[in-house]
Amino acid sequence: SSSTAPPSTAATTAWAGCCRRSSPRRPAPRARIVRLLAKEVVGEAFADRAYTPEGTLVSRREADAVLHDPDEIAQRCVRLATKGEVVAVDGTVVPAPAGSLCVHGDSPGAVEIARRVRAGLEEAGVRLTPFVGEAA
Repeated sequence: SSSTAPPSTAATTAWAGCCRRSSPRRPAPRARIVRLLAKEVVGEAFADRAYTPEGTLVSRREADAVLHDPDEIAQRCVRLATKGEVVAVDGTVVPAPAGSLCVHGDSPGAVEIARRVRAGLEEAGVRLTPFVGEAA
């Protein structure tokens, strides 16, 4: 995901209008942003981050905001990919439709986490493909 506005003037205007009408605590609905930008957007979830019951990321200032157990993370990613949901810090099941999973490369154990996530997804029958170009 990106925190920067798209480059074109029309898209930037649409993006700004959508953000302006959103509550500061809750981002604009993805479907609305997609319609306004008329772009294909791939939703992204974060493999190694904790989520709030509202579906936002737990602030890194909070304890346990970043997950470290490769097996737990792999299980969460399989659930994200197969059911489109994640379990929040309070146990709430939160919808999280995503076509992309991000593993932070600067996290300790990131390579092992990525390996376990990939293995878990493949074992669950999830097909891994690039966003663009031909599938490998």
